[in-house]
Formats: sequence, structure tokens, C-alpha cells
Amino acid sequence: MVNGQGTTVQETVDSHYVNDEGVIHAYPDNRNSEYLSESLGLYLEYLLQVEDKENFAEQAEILKERFLVETGGQVFIPWRLYEEANVNALIDDVRIASALEGAAEKFAEPAYLELSQQIVSAIENRQHQKGIAVDYYDWSYQLAGNRLTLSYLIDEMAVLSESFAMLDTGDNEVFFPEYYDFDEKRYVKSYEVHMIDQLLIALNRFDQGRESPEFESWLIEEWINQGQVAGRYDRETGKPSVDYESLAVYYYLWQYFERIDQAEYAKQAVQRAKSLAGEELPGDLHFFDYIHYQMMMHEQ
Repeated sequence: MVNGQGTTVQETVDSHYVNDEGVIHAYPDNRNSEYLSESLGLYLEYLLQVEDKENFAEQAEILKERFLVETGGQVFIPWRLYEEANVNALIDDVRIASALEGAAEKFAEPAYLELSQQIVSAIENRQHQKGIAVDYYDWSYQLAGNRLTLSYLIDEMAVLSESFAMLDTGDNEVFFPEYYDFDEKRYVKSYEVHMIDQLLIALNRFDQGRESPEFESWLIEEWINQGQVAGRYDRETGKPSVDYESLAVYYYLWQYFERIDQAEYAKQAVQRAKSLAGEELPGDLHFFDYIHYQMMMHEQ
């Protein structure tokens, strides 16, 4: 896949997003920005998508050498490197495990499947409340977290299948609650909603056979009237609370429009993302936005 400047995505990542050890940092040309398991997982997903066996192998090695923590017979992936982090992040682990499983088949590398199963095993054995997955496990205190963020229940998650029932929140409102609190036994809603979270929850619900008519109607109306989707919205009014847009939002918007058979709107979302990205990539794009945009472009 070629960027606007005629270089491949992999070349751009190598020249702008990695340190001397090959580990991805969040912002281009800023080695002081965070080194996240999220970035590693998304890059593995992209490399699998474009069938880049060599670079995938390099990132899998970085995963093993730099990220994996072995303790108590299990492996854990800290959500960030170089700063003290004793917890993982469910969505990142599931994404990494899913990419490894896919690569084991696509690249005929059984070692990837073994590693994927180790990651999944830790979630199944430790990271749950009464059989429902939770956001993280703290291996310094050996405690599972007390909340489940609904956007983390991505369809690739082949572990603790009862967790998906948590997507049935019982609400008939436009926006979804962000997470379930196990201590308080209730769903929690923020006043300001992040569209990446909302779209991910809508996608998760769709993939589990659940419709979201209120959200869907609002989203289509917003798109028809505004021709864009902001990064955040006020939960009560449904109006934008920020004036910025996000390439990652458009990635998930494109996916959602595709899912609900709104092909024309999906196409428009891609065009909006292209105009937003411009030619000078990566600019100052967070890796999250950069790689989601490239995954979307690869599918066009």
C-alpha cells in the first residue's frame, strides 16, 4: 500500500513511528510519546491484512521480547511500555491474539497460534468477574478489574462468550452507556460521548445480531444534515461538543455504514476521510488514526 508521497505504509511507520528497538510510539517523530500495546495490535492487524509476513514476524518478535510479562504461569501484556504499567487492556490483547491466530493460518506459522492461545488463556483464567470479561487484570496485585467497557467487546473476542450479553443494556436511547460497573452493578454513562466508542459498541452489537435503531437513525440524520461526524458529542443534546474530526472515527463509521447496508454513505465517509487526511501523511497523526486510515484505504 502506497502513501501519498509514494512510500509504503511500512516505510512510513519505520521512518516516523518507531524507535531504535523497532517499538512503535504514538506520535510521528516523537520518541517521548507513549509506546502502547494498542499500536502494536493495530499494526499486526494491518500487516496481516496486507499479508506482509516479514514485518509481521518482526512485530511478533517485539511482542515477545518487549511486551510479554510471564508471571504465575500466565503471560500478560502491559498496555504501555517504558512507564510503570501493571495492567493490560482487554481490547488490545484480544486484537493481538486475533491477529496472531490469523497469521498462524495465513503464514503457516503454528508458533503464532500457540502465543495467541497463551494470551487468551490469561483472560479466561484471570481476567473476569463471574465469567464476564473485564477491562484489565492487575498482575502486581493479582486482581481482576471491576468494569467492562462495552467498546472492548470486539467480535474477534473468542473468549468468555457470556460477556457479549452485556451489550444488551436495556436502554432505548440514542447513545450507549460506556461501561458496566461490577461493584455498583450498573451501567455508567458519561455526559460527553466519544464517537469511536459509540461506533465500536454499535458494531459490536450488530455483530452479535443486535440492532441499534435509535443510534442508527441519529447517525444517518447527522450524516445527511452535516456531511461529517465530530469526535465527541453531548449525550443529552446530540450536538457536537468538539470541532475536530478523526480519521479513526471515519474508519468505524465506514465499517458501520457497510454493516447496515448504507453503501453510499460508506463511500461518502471514505471520501470525507480522504479530504481530511490530505496528501502529507503522517503529519502529526497519532498512530491510532494513521493506521486505521491505512486499513480503510487498503480495502478501497
